[in-house]
Amino acid sequence: MTENYSKLLHRAFLAGGFGFLILIFTGCASVSSTSMYYFPSTTTIYPPKPKDAPIPILGKSPDRPYKSIGKLTFSTTRGWPFLRDSILYNARANGADAAILRDTNSQQQTRLVAVPPRFNYIPVPGPVYRNKKGEVYYGTTYIPDFQPGYVFPTTWTLTSIDAEMIVFKK
Repeated sequence: MTENYSKLLHRAFLAGGFGFLILIFTGCASVSSTSMYYFPSTTTIYPPKPKDAPIPILGKSPDRPYKSIGKLTFSTTRGWPFLRDSILYNARANGADAAILRDTNSQQQTRLVAVPPRFNYIPVPGPVYRNKKGEVYYGTTYIPDFQPGYVFPTTWTLTSIDAEMIVFKK
């Protein structure tokens, strides 16, 4: 699997498919993959909530008593809907009654992307050669077409969150 995946990435990169690479890297991330950024703060294990359970995301600590059960801290370029879905997924998976959004941060990052030079071979149909009798043999020849590499800037918005998962005391 790894060998096929690396061949795919190599071909995409050599073909100048930067957009394809972004699609691969952003398409692979799912909210379930953010569970690795959840850190429990208690040894008590709470049963997971149903997938449709309402989980409020609070901007400050609630007035009623609660207990912190863990933290979710990570950054992404996928935007606020992905962050919200990640908070809800991790809260439900760990049995939280609510999540408190302690800190958020967004920053622009400009990066230079280098597309390497490459050769394309353009097929050209036509006569390939004549034999001694003057008969023409047709076929396809390939003409090399050099495309120089280039560098271009791209800007990404990196958004970070720090959320605390809580359960309400009964």
